[in-house]
Amino acid sequence: MNARLALIVDDSRSARFALRKQLEHHAFKVEAVESARAAYQWLAAQTPDLIFLDHVMPGEDGFEALRHIKANPRTAAIPVVI
Repeated sequence: MNARLALIVDDSRSARFALRKQLEHHAFKVEAVESARAAYQWLAAQTPDLIFLDHVMPGEDGFEALRHIKANPRTAAIPVVI
């Protein structure tokens, strides 16, 4: 069975670390980026099973990122947790 892939988008290093540990404990493979822009670049090449998105980030916040993700037909169906 292939591990499920989760993407964490959070500007807080400690939040990324803590969430990564929890997800790995539940058999997820985890990738993490620190901004909405980095997430868009990552999503252009890969498709995760789930996205965890911080709502307060410098630059584009999580709500703007969510609108961008849901507007793209390739990523619109990916579940997002904010």
